[in-house]
Amino acid sequence: MSGSGPFFLCIYSLGYTLCSSSAWQVKMPRNIKGLLGSCLVIPCSYDYYQYPPKRPDRVVWYQYVSRGYPIVYDNWNWNDVLDIFKGRTRVYTSSHHRTCSLLIDPVTLADHSQKLYPWVDPENVGWRTYPFYDTTVTVEVVGTADPPVIEIFGNTVVGQSVTVQCSVYHTCPTYPPSLRLNIPLRNERLTHSRLSNGRSKTMVTTTLFIEKEYQIVECYVEHRGGRSASASKTLTSYCSISGLTVSSASYEFLEGDPNKVTCTVSYTCYRNIPTVTWNYGNMPASSDTSKLSGGAQWRTVSTLTFTASANDDGRSLICYARFPG
Repeated sequence: MSGSGPFFLCIYSLGYTLCSSSAWQVKMPRNIKGLLGSCLVIPCSYDYYQYPPKRPDRVVWYQYVSRGYPIVYDNWNWNDVLDIFKGRTRVYTSSHHRTCSLLIDPVTLADHSQKLYPWVDPENVGWRTYPFYDTTVTVEVVGTADPPVIEIFGNTVVGQSVTVQCSVYHTCPTYPPSLRLNIPLRNERLTHSRLSNGRSKTMVTTTLFIEKEYQIVECYVEHRGGRSASASKTLTSYCSISGLTVSSASYEFLEGDPNKVTCTVSYTCYRNIPTVTWNYGNMPASSDTSKLSGGAQWRTVSTLTFTASANDDGRSLICYARFPG
C-alpha cells in the first residue's frame, strides 16, 4: 500500500461520513442498524480525481483495530478472512458506478459494534493517497423488527374507495421483507426504494372499498431470517343516506280499490336502519330491510296498502323515515 501524500479532509453530515483528499473520496454511513438474522447492506461509493486504481473492482473490507488489518472480506484471500465473517460477506463493486458496498448475510450478534471500512485496490492505492481507515461504519445489531407504517388516503366514506399503503424500513435491500394486509388487494403495487443512511423502503399499495363504518386494517411484515412485526389502524368512515322515493304500480287510485305504494330509502351503514311511517297511519304497512349485492348499500322498503276514499281526493301521500340517533 504505497503512494504519495495529497491533502485530506473528513466531513460528517446527515449520518454519513464523507472523507476526501485532493485525489480521492469515499462516502458511506457512519452508523447503520442490522436486524438479527436478516441481511445487512452497507452502502459505499468512492470517487477519485488523481491516482486511479489499477483494479477498480477490487475492494477489500477490514475490521478497524489499532494495529493490523483484520479482513472482513477479500475474494483473493478467503482463508485470511476473520472466522466470525467467513461465508457471510460479499462485496458489490462496479468500476462504472464506483461502488464498494458490503453485504453481511446473515447478521449475527458478533456483528454488533463492529467498526469496518473498505479499501479500494489495496495493492496499488496506498494510505498516503487515501487513508481508508479514517472512513468507517459502526454496525448496531437489533433483535426486534420495527412495526410497519400504515397510511390511508382519500375520503373515508362508506361506499367509496381509499388508497391504503403499508411500508417498512430496513437495511436488507438484497432480500427485502414481505408485506401482507388483512384486506382484499385491488390494484396492488409493490415498490422498493433506496433512502439515505443505508436505509431502504418496501411498500405495498392497494385500493380498499369501504363496506362498513368501522374497520381494522392490519399489516404484517416478515424479514429475511423470519423475524416479523405487525401494525394496525382503525378506519372510521362516515355514513351516507339517500333521499326517500315513493312509487306505485298504478297511477290511478279509485275509491275502494286497494293499491300497493312503496317508500324506499337507501343508506350505507347498517346501524342507520330507519323507522318508516306514513301519514295514513290507519292503513296496513310492512317493512323490509336488505343489503344490496356488490356494494355497501342497505335499503329499507316500506309497503303501504292504500285504499282511497272520497275524502282523499287531492291529498298527498307522504312517508317519513326516522333514523336512530
